[in-house]
Amino acid sequence: MTALRQQRLPPTAAPVVIAGAGAAGLSCALAAAGHGQPVILLEQAASAGGTVSQALIHTLGGLLDDQGNLLYDGLPTALLARLSKACPYTQKRRIGKTWVVNVDPAIYTKVVSDWLAATTLIQVYYHSRIEQILHDEGRIHQVRFQTPAGSRSVTLSALVDTTGHAAIVRQVDESRVQAGRALSGMIVQIRGVEANTLQFPKGVALLRDLRAASAQQQLPAECATVWLDSGVYTDEVYAKFTLQGDHQPSASWQAIGAQLLAYLQTRPGFAQAYLAAIGHTGIRDGGRIKGEYCLSETDIRSGQRFTDATCKACWPIEHWHPEQGLQLEYLPAGHTYEIPLRSLKVAGFSNLWAAGKCLSAEPRAQASARVVGTCWAMGEALGTYLAGKQL
Repeated sequence: MTALRQQRLPPTAAPVVIAGAGAAGLSCALAAAGHGQPVILLEQAASAGGTVSQALIHTLGGLLDDQGNLLYDGLPTALLARLSKACPYTQKRRIGKTWVVNVDPAIYTKVVSDWLAATTLIQVYYHSRIEQILHDEGRIHQVRFQTPAGSRSVTLSALVDTTGHAAIVRQVDESRVQAGRALSGMIVQIRGVEANTLQFPKGVALLRDLRAASAQQQLPAECATVWLDSGVYTDEVYAKFTLQGDHQPSASWQAIGAQLLAYLQTRPGFAQAYLAAIGHTGIRDGGRIKGEYCLSETDIRSGQRFTDATCKACWPIEHWHPEQGLQLEYLPAGHTYEIPLRSLKVAGFSNLWAAGKCLSAEPRAQASARVVGTCWAMGEALGTYLAGKQL
């Protein structure tokens, strides 16, 4: 990437505070600490991993180009190496015109949590959240955060929102956040399934039957859009539901999963199946910051290049439109575009940033840039920059 033109000061003892230990937060913390910058990483959940861990994402998009080759050096490549070492079933997989990396979400959680624990200069606080943010004249000076051991205040060099829904930027100034515009998802993990049960054309026929059963009220209404995907292990299936942003299920997801399982157990290959895990709601667009630059759909289509580029990306425009459903547009073969640093910087602030799903972007641009691999690359670039290094 081209070097940033802005003058950078060397890192100081004041830490970078990062809220959210998902893809962008992890890589931002690891990159900054790797360049000698102290980091405080805050996560409300009990472990790191963000949407991958909590929503049971088992296909990592954005790490590979349209030929199945690694798109990035650095931390995304190191992540894949660690995942492959931890689980030999980690492998790349072609879906349509894209390539993803199949992973076990539990393995991903352990790998990234261990990685953080082994990295000096990163203080990780789980079950923690920011309570107060002190700022004036466009600069964040101090935050107070709550941990299981009590409250702590810290003077910082920069504050980074990697919550995925711009929660921290909202605390500073609600007007600096654009409302999200995409359908959400829910995933249920099923194990004990016979191998090749979803192999074509059996999987297509099963989906057709599931939709018919939902229409006849033999299954909950939530099953009307469910689709089934194979997992990392041969006995594993993921049931994926599509939800409106404010969707309230007709019953608890435990009950919905149980009803779906009971139906599947009557079908070939599912007699010994059981519910292994139920994820949290996966928010695809929980809100985007108003940054110094708004990444546009035109930028993506034209393969735009920037002097302050953080990373390149090539994932399709995968927009889960709130009213029209999935709108998938593949980019031309070999096509990439870049994401500028200005899209990660909150307009009007000198040291308030956001990386990952809540970057400054149009809805359809965010729908391409929000995937895991791109968020890892985006976060790494920002962490490197905040540590006083050129990109």
